[in-house]
Amino acid sequence: MKEKIYTSDEILKTDDLYDVQEMICSSGLEIKYQMTDDEIGWLKFIQDKYSIADYFLTTINNDGIVIINSDASIAMDADNYGAGKAVMLSDETALQKILFWIYTETE
Repeated sequence: MKEKIYTSDEILKTDDLYDVQEMICSSGLEIKYQMTDDEIGWLKFIQDKYSIADYFLTTINNDGIVIINSDASIAMDADNYGAGKAVMLSDETALQKILFWIYTETE
């Protein structure tokens, strides 16, 4: 069985991401997400400046697919504790939507 890779269109068309939230936050699993060209541009722009960039750069493959798991919350908190969003990433992106839904404040 082929592993599911979430896309921007799919995420943006979905009202809620409870299933993704459950997989990552409650079950400790991870998802794969196909970054858009704009999201990859954002990642290159913040590279070497923010923890969230370091997180994604360790999981991205040559096709722009990243792995998202609970470590994303740790990276976001390292950049801006308690904000629950990736620094400098538009709220209109599917990636920010995923990160917002899976965010869990770290201690």
